[in-house]
Amino acid sequence: MGEIPGLGRYERRGQGPPVVILSNPQADPALWAQPFTSALASAGYEAISFVHAGRSWAPADVVRDVATVIEHAAAEPVRLLGWSQGAAIAQETALLRPDLVTAAALIATYGRQNIMDRILQDAWQALDAAGPGLDPARAALLLLTSYPPQQLGDDSRAGELAAGAARQAARRAGDAEPRQRSAAFIAAYQDRLTALAGVTAPCLVMGFEDDADTFAARAREVARAIPASEYLELPGAGHLTPVTSPELVIGPVLDFFRRIDSPGPHGRLPY
Repeated sequence: MGEIPGLGRYERRGQGPPVVILSNPQADPALWAQPFTSALASAGYEAISFVHAGRSWAPADVVRDVATVIEHAAAEPVRLLGWSQGAAIAQETALLRPDLVTAAALIATYGRQNIMDRILQDAWQALDAAGPGLDPARAALLLLTSYPPQQLGDDSRAGELAAGAARQAARRAGDAEPRQRSAAFIAAYQDRLTALAGVTAPCLVMGFEDDADTFAARAREVARAIPASEYLELPGAGHLTPVTSPELVIGPVLDFFRRIDSPGPHGRLPY
């Protein structure tokens, strides 16, 4: 475990080309990224999971902090693996510091705030201001934005999912700071698609067909904006697929990084 005072902490696993894993403050990599760090280490990479703790969650400040961490933790340019808000941070890091980023896997990413996202953010803001009496509403919103409808409609699974959402809702009611930090980033991160055309690193953009949180349509927009990108959409997948079915995400990400690290016969990447 390493730490940079005032910026955050990071944890290393494996040896080889470095991969920095990013997410939002509500999704500590220690709670969701273990299958990814294990797979990356087994494939010959060094996985570096990072938890940001900087004072500001303005997008520009977060990106500068991440760049500082990369300079501190890695002796060479890194591959970035970001999920949701972490993907937005990853693509902005690639834009700001192309010298530090070899490639980026952008999972359930977005480059602008759409109408439905504004509605969801308003709902979360109202819940943040309320007490534990609204835990059922928190749990319902978590369920509806996290899982595909076919899973929610399956009674053999819905009870387990609901219990997990209830526990998460209670934690959110007791500690609103992670949600508030995430909301500060979201409120300031709008209309970045034109700017993302300046990203030069190869990117894998992955969307989830039934994602009712960040929405596959917004991931497709990012893929169209970034010139050296490819897009993959997982059918029937919801926003929490990296948690519920990590193998579906890990396979394409590893394949992408391997292709990046294996230039073609003329020494050029396949992009």
